[in-house]
Amino acid sequence: MRLLSLTVRNYRVHKDLTVDFDASRNLIGGPNESGKSTLAEAAHRALFLRAKTGGSLQREMVSTTHLGDPEVLLEFEAAGKNWQLEKRFAATRGSTRLTALGGATLRDDEADARLSEILKTESGGRANASNLALSWAHLWVWQGKAADDPSVHATAHKSQLIQQLQRNGVAAILQSPNDQRVAARIAESYAELFTATGKPRTGSKPELARIRLEEAAAALEKAREVSARLNQAADDHARAEREIVEINTLLPKLRENRGATEAKLQQVASLRRDEESHNQAHQAATARRKEFETHDRTIREFQSQFATQTAALKPADEQLATLTTAGEFARTASQTAESRQREASENLRRARHQNDLAAAAVAALEKSEAHQRVAKRANDAAEIQSDLAVMRLDLAKLPVLEATDLSGLRKLESEAGQATAALEAMATGVEVLDSSTTVRLDGETLAPGEVRILTEAAELTIGDGARLRIRPGGGNSLATARSRSEAARAALHSALDSRSLRDIDHATSVVEQRQTLGQTIDSLESRWKALGGESLATELTRATADRDAAAEELKRRSEPATPGMGLLPGPEAGHPACLEFLKTAREALTTAEAAETSARDQSTRLQGNLEAATTALTRHRDQTAAARQALRDLESAIRAREEAHGEEAHRNQAITTARQAETQALEKLTATRQSLIDLNPDLLAADLERFTRSLTARESRLRDAENTRLLARERLTLDGSSDPEADLRQSEARHRAAREQHASEARRSHAIEALHKLFTSSRDAIDRALVQPLADRITGYLACLMGPGTEARVQLSETGIEGLELVRPGTPAFSFGSLSGGAREQTAAAVRLALAEILAADHDGCLPVIFDDAFAYSDPHRIESLQRMLDLAAVRGLQIIILTCTPADYAAFGAGEIRLPT
Repeated sequence: MRLLSLTVRNYRVHKDLTVDFDASRNLIGGPNESGKSTLAEAAHRALFLRAKTGGSLQREMVSTTHLGDPEVLLEFEAAGKNWQLEKRFAATRGSTRLTALGGATLRDDEADARLSEILKTESGGRANASNLALSWAHLWVWQGKAADDPSVHATAHKSQLIQQLQRNGVAAILQSPNDQRVAARIAESYAELFTATGKPRTGSKPELARIRLEEAAAALEKAREVSARLNQAADDHARAEREIVEINTLLPKLRENRGATEAKLQQVASLRRDEESHNQAHQAATARRKEFETHDRTIREFQSQFATQTAALKPADEQLATLTTAGEFARTASQTAESRQREASENLRRARHQNDLAAAAVAALEKSEAHQRVAKRANDAAEIQSDLAVMRLDLAKLPVLEATDLSGLRKLESEAGQATAALEAMATGVEVLDSSTTVRLDGETLAPGEVRILTEAAELTIGDGARLRIRPGGGNSLATARSRSEAARAALHSALDSRSLRDIDHATSVVEQRQTLGQTIDSLESRWKALGGESLATELTRATADRDAAAEELKRRSEPATPGMGLLPGPEAGHPACLEFLKTAREALTTAEAAETSARDQSTRLQGNLEAATTALTRHRDQTAAARQALRDLESAIRAREEAHGEEAHRNQAITTARQAETQALEKLTATRQSLIDLNPDLLAADLERFTRSLTARESRLRDAENTRLLARERLTLDGSSDPEADLRQSEARHRAAREQHASEARRSHAIEALHKLFTSSRDAIDRALVQPLADRITGYLACLMGPGTEARVQLSETGIEGLELVRPGTPAFSFGSLSGGAREQTAAAVRLALAEILAADHDGCLPVIFDDAFAYSDPHRIESLQRMLDLAAVRGLQIIILTCTPADYAAFGAGEIRLPT
C-alpha cells in the first residue's frame, strides 16, 4: 500500500489543502501550530474511523475558523489498484465513498467493508474512540509515542508476522503429523505426572510411591529413635551417678572459701567508713588553715595599698591648682569671643536686610516690565479677535456649502443635461416634401412642406396601400425620457433652492468665498493662539498680581529704617541702577557673612577650650575626692579585719596551730588507706563473685544430674516392655521395598520429563529461528545508527514477540527500557521499520510509515544517522513520511519536501 495524495477541507486549521506524496521519501515541514499533525491525523481517521462518528471525536475535527463539515480525500495504491477514498465527518450525516480507478463507486457500509478488506484489518473505517489509536499503530508514530516499547506493536500483529516468517520453511518440522502425535503423547504423559509449573501432580504413581517411601522412612526413623533412646537412657543414668559423686566432693571447699572472702569484704567496708571520716577531718583542717592565711594576706594587701595611695595624694593637689588657673583664663577668652560674635551677627543682619531690599526693588521693576509685555500682547490679541468677529460674520452671511456639496450639485446638473440630451435624441420629425398621393399621420392629412414632431409611436399612411409605424427613440417612450429630464431638473433646482443658490456659478462663487474666508480665519486664529490668546487673560491677571505683590514687598521692606544702610535708587534711576545697588548689597552681605562665620568659629573654638578646661578640672576634683574616699575606706577595712582576726602576732599563732591539725589528720588518712591497699578489696569482690558463680554452677549441675538420673530410670522402665531391635529390622525391610518402588516410578517420570524438555527445547530453537529474520532486519537498521557490530535480539513467546535487547561489541546486553530517551526513539523506529518491511508482503510490498515529530530527544549527529536508516527503509520498498518543525535537519534525506504555510 502506498499513499498518493491527501486533501483536507474545513479540518481544524486547514480550509482546503492538498498534499501529493512521493512514492518513497516525503518531508513535510512547518512551524508549530501549522497543522502537520492534523494532516497525519486526517489520513489515519480517513482509513480507520467511521464517517458517522459523533461526539468529541467529531467535534475536535471541526474547524473554528472555516465553515462546513470536515472532509478528507485520500488517494492511495493498494491491491494492485489506485483508490480514491472520500469521507465527510458529520456525525449521523457523515458519508463515505470509495472508488477504484476505472471501477465502480462504493458508499458508506459497503465502502467501509471493502476498505477493511484492502487494509486487512478488522476495523477498517469502523474504529471508535477506544481502539482508534491501536489501528496501524506500528506505522503511525504520533508525537510523544515515539519512545514507547515497540514490542506492543509486534504482539498486536503476531499472527501476520508468523505467517510471513513461516514462509521461509523454518516451521515445517512442527507441521509433521508424526511429530505432532509423538509430541501430543509425551505432553499427555507429562500432564499425568506433572502440573503446569513442573511440580509432581497429586495422585500420580510417582507421587504415591514417594508418599509410601516417606511413610516407610518415618517408621524406620521412629524405630531407630526408640532403639537409640533406650541405649541413651542407660548411658545417661551411669553418667549422672558419676557426676553426682564428683560434685558432692567439691561443694564443701567452695563454701568455705566464699565465707572467708565475705569476712574480708566486711573489714574493707569498715575501713572505708574510717577513710571517709579521716578525709573529712583533713579537708576541714585544710580549709581552716587556708581561711586564716587568706585573712592575713588580705590585711597585708590593704595596708600596702593604704601607704601607696597616701603617697599619691600630694601631686594630685598640686595639679588641681594648675587646672583651676587654666580654667579662669579660658573663661575670659570665651567671653571676649562671644562679644565679637554678637557684633558680627548684627552687622550681618543689617547687610542681609539691605540685600533683601535691593532684591525686592529689582523684582518689582522686573514684574512691572513683564506686566507691560503681557498687556501689549493682550491688546494685539484683542485686535485680532475683533477682525475674527468681522470675518466670521461675513462667513455666516454665505450659504453653508462645502466642496463636496458643490460636487453633488454638479453631478445633478450633469444628470439633468444627460436626460435633456436623451429626450432631444429620441424625438423624431416628419416632413412631407412632395407626394402624388395623400399622406396621413394618425389619420390627419399632411400637406407638402408640413412638419410634425413625433414624441409617441404614430401610424403613417401613404395612399391606400402603404402603412408605416414610426417609433421615436428606437421604440423607447419619449414620455419616459421627458419625465426623467424633468425629474433631474427638479432635483437640481431643489438642491439649489435648499441652499438659497441661483445656479451652479453662484454655488461655485460661494464655495470660493467660504474657502478664502476660512483660510483668513485660520491664519488669524493661529496668530491669536501664538500670542497665547486662550490663556492670555489668565496670564495678564497673574502678571498684574505678581506686579502688585512685588510692589507691596518693596514697600514692606522699605519701611524699617536701619542705621548705616545705603539709599535705594528711585524708580526714575531705571533697571541698571537697581541691579548695581543689588550687586553692592550682595558683596556687603558676603563680607558680613564671612566675618560672622569667622567670629562664630573662634567663639565656638574658645567655648570648646573652656568646656575642656572645666571638664578636666571637674574630673580631677572627682578623682581626688574618690582617692581620699578610697583611702578612708581602706583604713576602715583594715581596722575592721584586725578587730575580727586579731593583730599580726595573733594571726601568726592561729595559722601555725591550723597547719599542725592538718598534718595530724593527713597522717590518719594515709594509715587507713594503706590498710585498705593491703586487703586488696578489688580482688576480694572478684573472688566472691567467682566462688559464688562456681557454687551456683556446681549446684545447678547437681540438680541436672539428679533429674537426668531420674528421667533415665523412668525411660528404662517404660521402653523396656518390647524388643526395639526386632522392630528396627522389620522397619528397615519395609523401607527397602518402598525405596525400590519409588526409584522405578522416578526413573519413568524422569524419562518422560526429559522427553518433554527435549521437544520443548526443539520448539524454542524453531521459535528462535522463526524470529531471527525480524532480528536481522532490526540489526540492519540499528547498524545505520549505532555502527557495525550492533545486534538486536528478540524472543517469541505465547503472547507475541518480546524481550528486545541490544548488544554492542565489548559490552553486555541491555534492555530497551534501560536506554536514554533519544536512544529509545531511534531503536523503536528501527523495530517499526523492520515490522513494516515484513508485513509489507501482504500489501503489495509497500507500507507507509509516518513519523510525526518522532525524534524530539535525538541530537543533530543522530539525526544524520537516522536519515541513513530511513533511506535504507525507502530502498527496501517502504514509503517514509516525516513531519517536522525543523526540516533543515533532514536536508540530506533527499525527500520530496512540502512546506506548510504559517
